Amino acid sequence: MTIRIPCFLLALLTAATLFAQTSIRGDGRQAVEHTGIALVKPQKWSKPNEAVAMRFTAYTNRGGYFILRSPSGQERQVWVEQIVGGKPLLTPDIPSQIISPDDRDKIQAEIDDLKQLVAKVPSAAVDVAQHSKPLVEAVQRYDAGEVRVDGFWEPVSKYREREFYFAEKQLRQSFDTEPDKSKVDLDKNPKFTKLVDLAEDNPVFQTRVEAIRVNLQKQIADQHRTQILDQLNNPNTSNADAAQLVSELKAIKNHDEKISGILEQDLTARALSDIIENFKQEMDGYFAGLKPDATPQKLPAELELRNKILSEQIEKFRNSGPPAAIRIPEENAKALSEISASLPKLSGLFEQRNYSEAATVLSRIMPLAARIGPRTEAVFVSLKTAATKQVDLFTKLRSEGEVAEKEGNTKEAIAKYSAALEISPNADLSAKIEQLKTPAKK
Repeated sequence: MTIRIPCFLLALLTAATLFAQTSIRGDGRQAVEHTGIALVKPQKWSKPNEAVAMRFTAYTNRGGYFILRSPSGQERQVWVEQIVGGKPLLTPDIPSQIISPDDRDKIQAEIDDLKQLVAKVPSAAVDVAQHSKPLVEAVQRYDAGEVRVDGFWEPVSKYREREFYFAEKQLRQSFDTEPDKSKVDLDKNPKFTKLVDLAEDNPVFQTRVEAIRVNLQKQIADQHRTQILDQLNNPNTSNADAAQLVSELKAIKNHDEKISGILEQDLTARALSDIIENFKQEMDGYFAGLKPDATPQKLPAELELRNKILSEQIEKFRNSGPPAAIRIPEENAKALSEISASLPKLSGLFEQRNYSEAATVLSRIMPLAARIGPRTEAVFVSLKTAATKQVDLFTKLRSEGEVAEKEGNTKEAIAKYSAALEISPNADLSAKIEQLKTPAKK
C-alpha cells in the first residue's frame, strides 16, 4: 500500500530536514560530542506546548532524524518534526572576541530566539534559561563595560587604551615612511579614524589625537619650508620663481631666525636693485652732458660718494650670504663700479698719450658702458675710436720709419720716428732715434 504525503507536509518535512542538516554539524555516521537540549514533542504532530526538554551529551545527525545520547548513556531517535524549532539546541560556545556592538547584538539575537522558543514551550523555561545563561552573562558583562579578547574578559577601558597606543604607534610609523607629508589625509586615514573612535569620551586620548594632527601640520609646514629654502638656494631658480617662493615664506606663520633673515635679504636686494637702476640713469645723464671728444675726468664728488656708498652696500649684501635665487643686478652693479674706477686711469692715459693701453682699457669696459645706458656707451665708443686712431697712426709712422731705416734713409727714418713720438711716447723709439743720430755726429 502506497502512503501519499500531502504536498505541503512533504515541503515542510524537506525544509525542516535541510534546516537541521545545515545548522547542525555531523556526517550522519559518527556522533558529535557536544552537549545541549532538545525540545521534543511526543509525536510529530503534537503541539509545541506538549514538548519537554531533553538533555543530551552527544548527537548524530541522520538527516531526517537525530540520535541523541542522554547523560545516562542511552540513545534515542528523534525525528526532526518532533523537535520544536527543528533542531537541537547546542550548549553555546561564547565567541572569543566580543568587542563591537555587532558582536554583542549577535549574542542578543540568540537569546531572543530562545525566548521565542520558551513562548511556545513554557514548561521548558527553566531548562532554556539554564541553557542560555552563558549568553546572558556575556551580554551583561559587555553592557557592564567589559569586552572579550582572545577568550578573556577585560575592562573596555583597558582594551581601548591598549588598542589606542598600538594604533597610534602604527600611525606615526606610517608618517615616518611617507616622504611627502602633504599627501597624508588624516580624515581619510583608517588608522587615524580608528584613533578618533577609540578616543571618544576620553579627554586624554582626544588631546593626543589633536597633538597628532598638530604635529602632522608642523611636519608638512617644515617640509614645505625646507623645499622653499632648497629652491631659493638653487642658482637655476628664476627671478619670477624666487619672488613666488619669497611670498610663500612670508605666508608661513611664526618665522624663525633663518626665514626672517632671508626675508630681510630679499628686502635689501629689492632696495639695492632700485638704487642701482636709479644710479644708472643718473650716470647716463652725466655722460650725456659731456662733449663727444672730451676725455672724461673723475666723477663729480657727489656721484663718486654715492657710488662708493652703493659699493659698500652691495658688498655688505654679498657678505650676508643670501640664497642664490635672491639676486641684485650684479652686472649693472659691476658696470657702475668699474667705470667709476676706470675714469681717473683713462684720464691719465689720455694725458700721457698712452693710447695703446687706453684702447685696451676701453675695450674691456665698453660692454659695461652699454649696461649703464646708450649715452654712456656713445661716449666710450667715441673715446675708443679716438684712441684707436692714434694707435693706428703711431703704428703707421713707426712702420714707415722702419722701412726708411732699412733702405738706409736715416733722415727719413728719424723724421718718421719723431712724428710717431709726437703722437705717443715710446722709449724704444726714443732710443732708436738717438742711435740713428749718433753716427751723423761722428
